[in-house]
Amino acid sequence: MKHIAKTGMATAALALLAACGGGDGVAVNPPQGAPQPVAPKAVQLVADFNTSVEGWKGESSDYSAADAPEHVVFEQRTLDAPLTGKGYYVAGRNKSDDLFLYVKKQYGGLAPSTSYKLGFTVKFATDVPSGCMGVGGSPGESVWMVGGASDFEPKAVVKDGRTEVNIDRGNQAGGGKAGQVLGTIGNSVQDCGASRNESKTLKSAEPLVVKTDVDGKLWVLVGIDSGFESASHVSFQSVTLDLDPVK
Repeated sequence: MKHIAKTGMATAALALLAACGGGDGVAVNPPQGAPQPVAPKAVQLVADFNTSVEGWKGESSDYSAADAPEHVVFEQRTLDAPLTGKGYYVAGRNKSDDLFLYVKKQYGGLAPSTSYKLGFTVKFATDVPSGCMGVGGSPGESVWMVGGASDFEPKAVVKDGRTEVNIDRGNQAGGGKAGQVLGTIGNSVQDCGASRNESKTLKSAEPLVVKTDVDGKLWVLVGIDSGFESASHVSFQSVTLDLDPVK
């Protein structure tokens, strides 16, 4: 009888210990007010550059010291007529046959360490006609719009004497593991001697699979990759990011 009583008391003590979070150190019921995990769900994020460019930062890459770009600009500007409002003006003069100009921002509030299918919708203003020839390539069809994402910050770093982005976003007409080509910047004008500012919208043909960091944060970038050996510019009007958890 004494043995049975001791066994019962030990079992009760273990049950009480487990209920209080003892034993393996994991509480069955987290204390009130403790952070709760974010359940993965579909999210849409929209950046409206008519309103603000806060949190966004511009950088340039894909060049050496000998052919570094000139007249690089990243700033909010009033759109040229006939368009109205403001946009995020991105410009630079390509002195070789390769120049990547991009803007980036970190977003939070997503599920930690979770893979998402990311789709880009980029609306921008462009006055570049289509079907025209230029130095090294076409000013419209040889300047590609790129979207990319990473769980760590994309940065322009110097490697073997060249400034490059530290993620695999691809190059010019080809995408990479962390980036995709959305299209080119040429507008609907077919007259190479004419210039008319138009809005153009490009979307992902297929989603890009990306993973958030341990805090549920993700870096995104959009930019233009130029094979046209002269000046290029666009004004980003908005960027819409559609994120759907990979099931």
